[in-house]
Amino acid sequence: MEIRRIHDGEGEVAGHLWDRMCREVPDGGPLTEEGRRRLSRMLDIAAWHRNAFCLVAVDGKELVGFVNGRVDDEDGLLPGQEGRIDSLYVVPPLRGKGVSRALAEAAVAWLRARGAHTIRCLSCAGATEDHGFWQTLGFEPDMVVLSNYLNQ
Repeated sequence: MEIRRIHDGEGEVAGHLWDRMCREVPDGGPLTEEGRRRLSRMLDIAAWHRNAFCLVAVDGKELVGFVNGRVDDEDGLLPGQEGRIDSLYVVPPLRGKGVSRALAEAAVAWLRARGAHTIRCLSCAGATEDHGFWQTLGFEPDMVVLSNYLNQ
């Protein structure tokens, strides 16, 4: 198993993995073709972007997982850069075999190497299993985000 930065041109494969991730969550669903195309392009850009990343897990020649995020100075109030992990996904047959942990640790190392003092991981409020995973990596709950959606 190799963990590495995504290569330009692999965004489409990672985009299909993202689509699988969306379909697996209780209130999720498939991405639209346009949505998957745009997401795949974003992941391709992460191959060379200075502040954004997508790291992939490769088993043989097959992409079997990814983690993505970014680093920036946010509002400048916290010391150093702020890192953010947006998504992490591993195909079901490889879950429980350390791939998620390897991706998460690689993401933290990538962010720390770029000066991230605080690293935040976005997670749904009720995703207690997800919270437990991140807590084993030293993350601790410290924020609650409430959303107000426009009814259309």
